[in-house]
This record gives sequence, C-alpha cells and structure tokens, in this order.
Amino acid sequence: MGAVHSLSFPFSGFVLAAAAGQEPDRNHGCAHGSCYPATGDLLVGREKNLKASSTCGMRRKEPYCIVSHLQEEKKCFDCDSRRPYDPVYNTINHRIENVITTFKPHRKKSWWQSENGKSNVNIQLDLEAEFHFTHLIMTFKTFRPAALLIERSADFGRTWQIYRYFSHDCAANFPGVSQGALHSINDVICESRYSDIEPSTEGEVIYRVLDPAIRIEDPYSPNIQNQLKITNLRVNFTKLHTLGDNLLDPRPEIKEKYYYAIYELVVRGNCFCYGHASECAPIDGIRDDIEGMVHGKCVCNHNTKGLNCERCEDFYNDMPWRPAEGRNANACKKCNCNSHSSVCHFDMAVYLATGNVSGGVCDDCLHNTMGRNCELCKPFYYKEPFKDIRDPRVCVACDCDPEGSENGGMCDSHTAPTLGMVAGQCRCKANVEGQRCDKCRTGYFGLSADNPQGCQPCRCDHRGTVAGSTQCDAVSGDCFCKRLVTGRSCDQCPPEHWGLSLDLNGCRGCECDSGAALDNHCSIDSGQCRCRSHMTGRQCTQVESGYFFMALDYLLYEAELAKMGQGCTLEAREHQQGRPATWTGIGFARIPEGGTLEFIISNIPYSMEYDLLIRYESQMPRDWEEVRITVVRPGPIPTSSPCGNTIPDDDKLVVALPAGARFMVPPQPVCLERGVTYTIRFEFRRYQDANAVLNGAANAILLIDSVRMIPYFCLIRHDNIVPRNRKQTYERYRCHEGSKSVTHPSMTDTCAKLIASMSAVINDGALPCNCDPQGSISSVCDVRGGQCHCRPNVIGRQCEQCAPGTYGFGPSGCIGEKRSF
Repeated sequence: MGAVHSLSFPFSGFVLAAAAGQEPDRNHGCAHGSCYPATGDLLVGREKNLKASSTCGMRRKEPYCIVSHLQEEKKCFDCDSRRPYDPVYNTINHRIENVITTFKPHRKKSWWQSENGKSNVNIQLDLEAEFHFTHLIMTFKTFRPAALLIERSADFGRTWQIYRYFSHDCAANFPGVSQGALHSINDVICESRYSDIEPSTEGEVIYRVLDPAIRIEDPYSPNIQNQLKITNLRVNFTKLHTLGDNLLDPRPEIKEKYYYAIYELVVRGNCFCYGHASECAPIDGIRDDIEGMVHGKCVCNHNTKGLNCERCEDFYNDMPWRPAEGRNANACKKCNCNSHSSVCHFDMAVYLATGNVSGGVCDDCLHNTMGRNCELCKPFYYKEPFKDIRDPRVCVACDCDPEGSENGGMCDSHTAPTLGMVAGQCRCKANVEGQRCDKCRTGYFGLSADNPQGCQPCRCDHRGTVAGSTQCDAVSGDCFCKRLVTGRSCDQCPPEHWGLSLDLNGCRGCECDSGAALDNHCSIDSGQCRCRSHMTGRQCTQVESGYFFMALDYLLYEAELAKMGQGCTLEAREHQQGRPATWTGIGFARIPEGGTLEFIISNIPYSMEYDLLIRYESQMPRDWEEVRITVVRPGPIPTSSPCGNTIPDDDKLVVALPAGARFMVPPQPVCLERGVTYTIRFEFRRYQDANAVLNGAANAILLIDSVRMIPYFCLIRHDNIVPRNRKQTYERYRCHEGSKSVTHPSMTDTCAKLIASMSAVINDGALPCNCDPQGSISSVCDVRGGQCHCRPNVIGRQCEQCAPGTYGFGPSGCIGEKRSF
C-alpha cells in the first residue's frame, strides 16, 4: 500500500518540468509561466468505463478457495456478482468496479475476481477524451500473474500499441521480446520483477510511462507526448501462477484456488494541457459532482484553446503555438489586424520570412482592406493619406473610369514617392488622359474598355480638315471638316463637289452646266460632269465639232410655205450682193386685209411655253389693228400633261402689228408639247385706216416673212430649278432680243453660254450640223445657231438650196441669172 501513496502526487506536470530542467511557477498559477492541473486516478468516476472479460459469479453463485498455511482459517467461499456490492448486505460481489480505490476502512473486504482457472483475461478502461497517462499500480489479493502485458490506444480503440511485457519467464512466455535495459522511452521490453509467485497476497505490479532512468531532453517533443497520450488502456493477463497440483489432479475443485483477484487498481494521469492550464473541467455530458474525478477538458490560459490547450485562440495566431516552459508561458500572441478583422491564422512561411517575429495572417478583412495585417486597401480602393490605418473609413473607392484606366479602374493604393505612386491616382491607358482617365487624348477618340490603348487614333485626312488638323470628336471620331468637305474622316467631297485638296474650302463645286449636263454631279477625281449628247468639256459647256446649239429663233416656219387663204400670194425676193437680207427663205406671203395663214407645227422638241415671234414688213403707213391668232390643238389637253393647265382662252390671241416694226411678240406665250402636231391660224382682220387707202381694203397689204417659236427661258432647266443669277444675267444682257430680228447682232459669250445650255436641255444635247455636202464648204457649221458655210448663191441653214434668182445647185454653188441694168 505504501507504493500507492508514495506515487499519489501530481505526477505529470512535475515530471515533465523536471525533465526539462525547469520548475513550474507554483506561486502565481498560470500568470507568469507554465502551470499544470493536478494528477489523479483516472478510474474515479468512470466505473461504467471499466470492464473485465471475466468476473466470477456473473451467471450464478460460484465457489472458490484460497491458499493459506493457517489451519483454523476458512479456506473456501462463494462469489455472487449478480447484485451490486454492499458492505453489509452483499459482500460476495466481486465485480471490476470494486478495484477503484476509495480509501475507506472496508477496502480490503471488496475486490475484483475472475472466473476459476481462466488464464487469458483482460481489464480495459475506455476514456471519453484524450488523457495523459503517467503510471499504473495494481495490488493483487492472490498471486500476481505469471505473465501479463499492458497496451494502450490513442484513437479510441481503432489501433493498439504495447507499453510493457511482464513475466516470470520472459523467454518462454514472450519469445523475441527484449529483456535488456531501457535505452529510450519507446523501447518495448519484458521485465520479471513483478511476476514472482511471492508474496501470495498484496503483491504489486507498477508501470511508469516515463521511466526515471531515461533522460528526457525535450519533454514536449511529439515523441514524448505520443507516449503519454491514451484514450483506452488495457491490461492482458495471459498466465496464472499455480502450485503445480493442477497439472496432476484434473478435478474441478483444484482450479477453484487459481484465479486473478485485485484489491486496487490505480491509473494515474491527468488532463494534460501543455503547461497552459492549472485545472480541468468536465467534458460535455460528464458529471461534475464526483469528488476526486480527473476531468478531460483543460481550462486554458495563455490565449490557448482546445481540450488540451493544443491550439491558439482564434485571434491569437501571430506566433506558433508552443507548450509553456518553466517561467516562460509561451502565450499565444494576438494578431494585429488594425481593427479590420477578428479572425486570423498562423502561417509558418510568413513566420520564417519575418525572422520568427510574426506569423499571423488576418482573415476576412473588413472595410475594404486586405493584406497580412489588413494594412492594405483592396484593389479599386486607396488609403486616405490623412486617416489612421485603423479607421474603418481609411480605404476610399477609386474614382477611375473603368474604360479608360488600366486594370479596369484600379488606382494607386497608397502614396509612395519613390515608386511614383500617389494614393487614389488613376493609371490611364496609353491614349487616355484626365484625372479620372475618362478623356481621349488629343488626336484620339472612342473611349472603350475593350481597347487595350483606351482610345483609337483619329483618322482625319489633313487635306479636308480645318487648318490641316488631325483632331476629331473625342466621342464619335468625326473630324472637323472644311466647309466643302464631308465624311467621318474629312476625306470625301459632298455631292456636286470634287477635287479634295489643301484649298481653303477643301473641295470645288462641280458647277456643271445646268442644261448641257445631266445633273450637277461630277467625278470626284477629275470633276468631269456627265454631259448630254455631243456636249463636252469638264462642265459640259463645249459643243463637239460638227454639232451646234440652236439659236433662240431656231424653230422657223416660213410664211411662204404656210397654207394661204383667199387673196394671199407668194412674193419672192432676190438677195442683192453686199446688202443684208431682211427676210428668210425665198420671200414673203403677201396678205391682204381679211387674209389668213395656217402654219402646221409638228417639230416641237420640248414641252414648254414658247414666245410666238412674227416677222413681217409693213407696206402701209399705219398699223394693222387686229390680227387674230388661234392655236388649234388636235384634241383636249390631258390634265396630267405638261400643258394641262392651259384653258381655251390661252389659245386665242389678238395682237396689233405696228407699221414701223419688223417683228412682234405677243405678250402671252403659248404652251406646246413635244410630239403633238398643232395648227396655228392667223387672221388679218383689220388694217387701221383702210378708208384712206386707194380702192379701200383691197389694197391694204402686209408681207409676212415667218413665224418663230422662241423658248421661254424661265422654264429651261435640268434640275427644275433655274439659278436666279442665270435668269438675271439672261435678262440683263437681253439675250432674247438679238433673236427677234432677221439680221442678228453678234451674240455675246455670256448669252451664247446661256442659250447653249438651254438648247442642250431642249434637244437633249447638241444638234448635228448636217451641212449639205454640195452646198456647203465644209461639214462644220457655226456652233452658235448651226449655220453652215455655203457656196456662192446657196442659202439655207444647211446650204441646201439656191438663192432666189439663181439656179444649178451643185458642188460649185448656184449660177446667178444675168441681168442688164
């Protein structure tokens, strides 16, 4: 019994501290160094966790005997373990829980006992948590076992390791197991000192996990901790000690005196806390009202946690966890997260990189912070220079345009002059500028997140941009074009312009002739307009050789060829050499008062209004007062036709022919259409003073030379719009006046250009000369009016007939009649 009491001090903490050459600080608990919970008997309070594979009297009352030299002492007894032990009413119960030490007076009256004659019996303790086991003491009521072994599990019975073998004959019972001295605490040996047959009662078996003979350099090494750690402990009895009579006598009663019986079993250990706790508490579900029970949950200090204080508290991971050693508590150190996190973890790589100073890494940083100590701002945030790092508002969102800045809108996270960093400063893409990187640089446009450069260069043609600039609209990319330039890149001339160049206006107007050209569109390269037939020149103002433009009086209808009424006669006239003719054709129609003329008009080239020009020679001293003109149409005028607005009264004109004039134009034009045949009837009703004429009206005579249809200028255009300046020029130069007289004055270039343009519209181009090959000198006619160059005594625009008074039309012209004067 002395052994039990001599080993009852708090063993584990003192043994480990002594092994490390240090002393725990017992005066100040855990405040100034390592501390340890008390060691106790792990069996106390765990009766239900202790079991034996064999117990006498569990099914029925069983007899057993003892070996004694005292003759008067009773030697055989009964065992009945079916009911619980009671010191008064049931003392023959010998269940396994009787071995738990109670230090009461009747302790020698209760014990555990196995069934008779069984050699292989085990006792097993199952713990609810990990404990540290220091030593085992067994006090036997009968002989100690001839052979036994102690084993343990650290994983709740899944695997087992043997601590020690005990046998009075190790070689026979455990062959192959070393019997030598211990060299390390991990050695598994067989020893004999606790296996002798003497004493026959109260013999002890003692096992210490850490043998005092073995020097321990590091009591906290994984190897040492592994040896101490148990979740299950098992003692296997493998052979009984006998006196040998059982070998000679097979009777059952011989076996009744051979069995295993234990007075007390002590399993010393504690809730091991690596020097970070001085007491332990019950694990959840374990009673806390049992005196002397060693509980399994450390009440941790030094900022540690876990059943065994084997980890640092959640926010105390700045240093690696270590066991407390002597006066060095090795307390877990709080992480520094600058008030932005309450969670961290330990990182050995970080710890080594800092020279073993700090290894805490903060987790789940708040307030848009990041980094090992939440000391940095997250991407897209920057540190406000004038705020403390612990301020929850220290990180401010970047204000960078994500389209124009690098990394999607990330700014400089902090100020670092040596690196050229300014907190909050945006980093613009190559072609972007502005404090927020939201503007394209000069000469670039189209800010886009998809463009690695941010903006694309302007594509401006310097020829078409104002002052040759290469700038463009920063959003659309449209360049700033000169007045007469168009296109996004200012590289195109607008419609009706050509010749992109460095000129002030950029392009020049086509200025196509409004009549001779089909429209005012020209080639953008050469400026060539699209000319009507046989019109040439860039602006279509020139007539091809062999062609001409008609004069205003081109539509000629000779009176002598018209249908004459009663009394009208033909009066032919000969041309006198050297004197200009005052008539056209071969002469006049001689018209008396009341006479009529009918002209058939079937060659109108263009539907429009025409001025009716009457050429005449008055033979009387006074005016012809009343001449009626009637336009006879072949039928009703369709309202959809060009002359659809004409009413019947528009076709009836009454004019007077002044005696002193050679031509007259009625104030109202007539509307005639292309492809329609008209009859224009003239009625010469009344001479002004017929009574003053000899023989009255019968001698009132008027010579009619011809009728001409003069195009009405204001309706001649190719685009339905007459440029105002052209009409004004036409009227200012009185271009129409020169066509009224038979003898035309020389046509000015200005009028020639305007009339040529009008002619091209009316005739869809220039007209062929068609000079008569016999009557004309060449096939080329006068471009202004188309008059061919005639041979002698040949007349007509085409030189197609002999002049009156001549004959013999041929290659040499016509022959004049000989006259005597």
